[in-house]
Amino acid sequence: MSFFRPLSRTFIVLALFALTGCGFFSHGPDKDTVRQILQDQIDPSGKVVIVQSIDSLNAAEQGQQWLVDVNATLLFKKSAEQLAQSLQVPSSGAGMLGTMGQIGLVLQFGNFKAGQTQAYQTRLVLLHGSGGWMPAHR
Repeated sequence: MSFFRPLSRTFIVLALFALTGCGFFSHGPDKDTVRQILQDQIDPSGKVVIVQSIDSLNAAEQGQQWLVDVNATLLFKKSAEQLAQSLQVPSSGAGMLGTMGQIGLVLQFGNFKAGQTQAYQTRLVLLHGSGGWMPAHR
């Protein structure tokens, strides 16, 4: 019986090394990281749209990239009408998001209201580097 005890420990250690080498313990980005990447893509200033929550996250490694399917909830801090009005005032447009960014938000999300939430789905392609997670394509 004493012969099998060291053998079983050795087997368990070897099995863990094998699983680690196969990438069994590798995992994709967490919700906080994905929320920040989405925020940076949608509205880096956070003055118009906030990624309120990541509702579901499904990540799969594909070579050096990770495909990440995301369901999120967005919260609009300003309305489309407020954005349109800010385009008429030259100083406010650059300070909020920039004219092109504001127009892009209206084109992407339509006629949103301040305080409104909206479901949002997307697929991200991410890389993990020495500085953390980043989009594979800009």
